[in-house]
Amino acid sequence: MGRLLRVGMIGPGLDVPGGMTAVHRTWLRSAAFGNVDVKYFETMGEGTIFEKLGKNILGQTHFVRTLAAGYRPDVFHIHVADRRSFYRKLAYFEEARLTGVPVVVHIHGAVFEEFHDASPANAAAIRRMFSKAAMVMVLHQKIHDKSIEWAKPSGRVEILYNPVELSPFDPPSERDPQQSPTVLMMGEVGERKGAFDLAHAIPAILSQVPDAQFRFAGNGETEKLEQLAHDLGISNHVEVMGWTAGEDKINAFRNADVYCLPSYAENLPVSVLEGMAARLPVVSTPVAGTPEAVIEGKTGFLVEPGDKDALADRLTRLLSDATLREEMGLAGRKRAETHFDNEVVCTRLISLWKSTISTPD
Repeated sequence: MGRLLRVGMIGPGLDVPGGMTAVHRTWLRSAAFGNVDVKYFETMGEGTIFEKLGKNILGQTHFVRTLAAGYRPDVFHIHVADRRSFYRKLAYFEEARLTGVPVVVHIHGAVFEEFHDASPANAAAIRRMFSKAAMVMVLHQKIHDKSIEWAKPSGRVEILYNPVELSPFDPPSERDPQQSPTVLMMGEVGERKGAFDLAHAIPAILSQVPDAQFRFAGNGETEKLEQLAHDLGISNHVEVMGWTAGEDKINAFRNADVYCLPSYAENLPVSVLEGMAARLPVVSTPVAGTPEAVIEGKTGFLVEPGDKDALADRLTRLLSDATLREEMGLAGRKRAETHFDNEVVCTRLISLWKSTISTPD
């Protein structure tokens, strides 16, 4: 066994909800990371706006002092999203580059292309970062094609899928045969994730599957969703769970029959991968990386964002056909095992890190 690969990881505090920290926490649980020594630099945390500002300043100060003291890993890995996250990480990127250590930037965020196009300053900053980084990691093919353009002439762009741990989502050996067919949506309640579109589709579904139940797990505009359910007369069929994590999240997947995420904008949603791991057929939208996970007609269905009639139709088909649910759920699990399993992803990640280092052994 060779020496440990030393990685300086830069991202939000590990207590901060969101995809970046979820990905990093999942990586750390992989067997592949047994040969990786990660030093994590937190750039922000939870709290009031003043507490967050203080944590930002402390994080930046700690990073600069650590570099000044001589810290030099084999590679720096910076988790980057859009808007304020991008500019916060840009300072870390420039500081890390001064050490001569390869710097990898890992792009998250659902509206990164929109952020690029919002102003010439954004576009120039992104193009500089992408062309100077040792590697840019992205989550799906659509953003890869854009990033290749932004990284010219000298940048390198690679796709690294989000990871999912499969075994925790294995379904229970027995389920209550009297349980009503259940649709689960896991994510922030609001317009972007399509929660209100799903609510509006429920009356049509209930006309065909009158005992169906719908569970919404996530924070956000939960009171607005509850009011909408009341106004539509579907409150008895809707459970608004609020923020759901840990065993409660696992159990929500294990006790669902269909997973639904009718989003308008995503990157590569982890919740879709978790639904596939749980052997659930997925109904989602063909945005960003979702079509690389959900294969239309095989592991689930894809409908256009905002098409409530199509959403109701596909969910009705699945809720009415247990055999179809099982076939699609099993196909989704097999795809998750091949492409998104944490060990598969982490093995590729480590290989990509090593490829940026002059002497990767």
